[in-house]
This record gives sequence, C-alpha cells and structure tokens, in this order.
Amino acid sequence: MIDLNRLNTYIKGITVNPELTKVLISASRILTISPHPDDIEVIAGGYLSMMVDKGSVVKNVVVSDDRMSIGSMEYTPDEVMSIRRREELEAMGIIGVRDVEFLNYIDSEVPEPSLLRRDLIKVTRSFKPNLVLTVDPHLPYEAHPDHVNTGLAVMQAVLFHGIPRIVSEYRVESPPPMLALGATAKPNALVCIDDYMDRKMRGPEGSQDAVQR
Repeated sequence: MIDLNRLNTYIKGITVNPELTKVLISASRILTISPHPDDIEVIAGGYLSMMVDKGSVVKNVVVSDDRMSIGSMEYTPDEVMSIRRREELEAMGIIGVRDVEFLNYIDSEVPEPSLLRRDLIKVTRSFKPNLVLTVDPHLPYEAHPDHVNTGLAVMQAVLFHGIPRIVSEYRVESPPPMLALGATAKPNALVCIDDYMDRKMRGPEGSQDAVQR
C-alpha cells in the first residue's frame, strides 16, 4: 500500500522546472526506448496514454527479448520470448501505442553503449522524434546491465543524432530531440496523470503475471 503522507512529502521536495514540463506535454513525436518489455509502461504508462489522446505519435523500442523473466523452467526461451512479446503488444495497446519495435538482444546481455547506440541512432534518425524517453542509467544502486547500457546508449544516440559523420549511412533529417529520463532519483518535471491512472495500472498487469509464472 502506498503511504500517501510520504508520497506527498516526496513530491513537495521536487524542484520542478516549468519549461521542462512544457517540453513533456507539448511533444508531438515521442520515442520511448525500454530495456525490457514493461519498463516503459511502469515508468511512463500514464503519461504516454495522455499524450496519445492528445494526438502525439508514439513509438516504443524494446531492446532485450526478456527471455530470463519467467522463472518456471517449464518454458523454453523461445516460448518465454513469445509470451513477453505478446504481453508487451497487449500492454502498449492498452496505453494506445501501436508502433512497437523489438531489437531482440539477449536479456541480461544487452551490449555496451558503444555497440547498442548504432541501432538507436538508426531508429532515432528514422522516426524523427522531438522527445526521447528512457530509463535513467545513473539511478543510485542500479545494477542491471540492461538498464545501465540502454540508458547510456540512448543518451549517446541523442548526443550524436545531429552529427552526420557518425553512423553516416543514416541521414540526419531532423534536429536533435529532447531527452527525458524516467525512473530517476532526480526528477525535475511533473505531469498530472490522474485521468489516466486506470490505463497506467492496466498496462503492466500482464507483465507482472509473467514474472510470477
């Protein structure tokens, strides 16, 4: 159960930058990059539901295949990957996101940023977002290599987006997007999602069931 008093105290301690909040609520093309199925739903499901309803175009990229997520050994890795892919598509559908791409890196073995960022530069230059959202790789005590490597690779992809000599086979046709890090210990923007809590909570339900199998 959520301790609302502690939650309110935490929220009051956040220093909000109104200009950054404006960036979040005005983004028309949003690219989310998730280390595993369900990560983005958990950290931004309500926000994405709101933005889809406002008319924003949203694309979600899932980096790993999540083959390690189901503890029961009665499932083969291929079966786990199929289950997790189906559940991710269902969860994104609840949120309202239909464009989902799977990079299919092995769960727990997502490569270091210098290797992963090539794929992310490709998708970023192709989709032309004005906002990219991912996990914060600098979250204190974050030990999962997939989260750290994905977060850092996304940051590098955004940094290098406008440099045409880097991954030159993919042309630069849009300005560098803004970057938002969710699941962070240092939030500086808040968006009210009260009207979208139902969709936010329903989105990850299938994924939570999968982890318990």
